[in-house]
Amino acid sequence: MRSKFPVAFLLLSLSATAVEAGNGDPKAAKIYLSNVLEPTSRGKAAFYMVPDGKDGELFIGRIYTMDGKLKAEGRFRDAALTIEEGAFVFYHPNGKVESKGEYVMGNKTGVWLRFDPWGAPLAEKVYNPDVLANILYTRAETMPSFRGGDERAFVRTVKEGVKLPEGSSVKGPVMASFVVEKNGELSDVKVIEGQDKAVDEQVVDVIKSTSPWTPGVDKGVPVRVQMRVPVQF
Repeated sequence: MRSKFPVAFLLLSLSATAVEAGNGDPKAAKIYLSNVLEPTSRGKAAFYMVPDGKDGELFIGRIYTMDGKLKAEGRFRDAALTIEEGAFVFYHPNGKVESKGEYVMGNKTGVWLRFDPWGAPLAEKVYNPDVLANILYTRAETMPSFRGGDERAFVRTVKEGVKLPEGSSVKGPVMASFVVEKNGELSDVKVIEGQDKAVDEQVVDVIKSTSPWTPGVDKGVPVRVQMRVPVQF
């Protein structure tokens, strides 16, 4: 069994192929899932998921086999039940608990308890939350943005801030790389494809001076994003 629902789940629209609404009752809505918990059509489904109210700010979802046996139950950040958050329990076919633990932003975190089909404890599995917290994205749902405008405005700012040495033969792109942190500050600023050391150093200094940016966002929270931007001279 997968440790989390697939990325495709985030893109799920509640269409007729994946959802069946019953008599206008929101609790009767069914999201059909494959045997690896991916959204699918009713004819190919091994499981279905239904909403079951709220727990504070979180939404409760329950997953059943097609013959109505409870497979899993847990909390989600969103009403569409796409982002797991908080306590989750998975069950064996006989109804005994298979595993239980916590999700944070769709990822298992901390200590997960596991049990065999007869209820005897198995070795725990530990998921490191620090690793998840420091994931470095190259693409986020919402990419970081330069406070003065789009990428062209950023490149223009860098070019205007760099003073080419007299008689410089620099012509063409200088590829810069940097990380926009969750708070918008820039880190690991460097030139990865340059032409002149003095110019490269200026490019790095000017990029650092543009901090802070508006951070990137994925699944509704700020994330670290690595940017690569060519500056054309």
